[in-house]
Amino acid sequence: MEETSPHTLQVESIRNDLNRIMDEWLHLHFRLSVVLVSIALLVEVALAFYIAGSDILNTTVPIYILKFIVAPCGLSTLVLLSSFLILRAKSLSQRTKQYAASLSLVLICCVYYTAHSAFVPIYALYAVSIFLTTTYADYTLTGVTSALALLTLTLSELLINWDQDKVSIFADANRLVNFLVIVSILIGFSIVAYVTIYYERRKNEASLRREVERELLKESMLFDELTGAFNRKALHNEMRLLEQNTPTEPLVFCITDIDHFKSVNDLYGHQTGDLCLTEFACVLCDYFGESSVFRYGGDEFCLILKNTTIEEATLLCERAQIRIRRIDLEGVTSFRPTASFGLAAYNESDGVTRLFNQADEALYAAKRTRNAIHVYQRPVRTVDSFRILSQEDNLK
Repeated sequence: MEETSPHTLQVESIRNDLNRIMDEWLHLHFRLSVVLVSIALLVEVALAFYIAGSDILNTTVPIYILKFIVAPCGLSTLVLLSSFLILRAKSLSQRTKQYAASLSLVLICCVYYTAHSAFVPIYALYAVSIFLTTTYADYTLTGVTSALALLTLTLSELLINWDQDKVSIFADANRLVNFLVIVSILIGFSIVAYVTIYYERRKNEASLRREVERELLKESMLFDELTGAFNRKALHNEMRLLEQNTPTEPLVFCITDIDHFKSVNDLYGHQTGDLCLTEFACVLCDYFGESSVFRYGGDEFCLILKNTTIEEATLLCERAQIRIRRIDLEGVTSFRPTASFGLAAYNESDGVTRLFNQADEALYAAKRTRNAIHVYQRPVRTVDSFRILSQEDNLK
């Protein structure tokens, strides 16, 4: 199975964060539509009281309430309900939901512009609905929203005569001029929205690029330049994480190095020594996994084997030793590298901090015979030893 590179994972993580932000904005977008309908209802009710008490009412109160309060509020609520159901649908994509939130707001604007066309400034609601789409940074979405806004505005102005006080643009030059100005303003808003999206995208891409570069730099600081394995800093970070999160599964810490490595550098040169180290690291990564191998320094490598018993770790080391003896150093036929391994199993009573010293002690024992595997054995305290320790404590 192919491993996903850290770079790819980081980019994917950043994109997930951006998607999460877009999802939050999507729900805020819908809430703004709800707020608009609620405020419009309050304004319509207040206006109804004012008009009912004046002499400008040219119809009966029930008809006025039905036409200018119940109908607009009812239609807007139906649009909101449809949008709500779409946003709740798990089978639909986020982009589809963005279209639903954006276009539903345009339809709500159309309802109120049609019902109250005598109040020309209501067209500003269309401009708001267009500009709210810029956060999504989607040219197509903003374009469709702008087109629907202009279409519904034109159809409402030319074909629908809901308000009897409305004057046709063909019968009043001022009304025609106002309509053309409104259309021009909405087109201008659409252009501004496109420009905003352009710079919003550039800003997002620059932020993403900087974040990726920062993560790549941070990642490069955790890798050994020669072997490609994790370095000492990465080892310290991993050990710190293990200290903070006590392992619940079996864990083995191992230290290994190449036997007589100094003679390789002395007899064959540092270039051959570097080749030997690189090949050695490759074998370790093949058998123990790239995420488990850390170069501590020189020819010494540390292995953190999670969810692995000491028996399984020993078997892996035996197989790795066989492969290490097959390493072929170019131009060197008289030397076949071998490696010694010191193993220490995690013990809750000792904690993580002692693992390194225990494995180092085991490696020291393995180096006595070379090409060996030694497992650290915790000293067994007898009753007499406990008594001696207690006496020493009392003397202190």
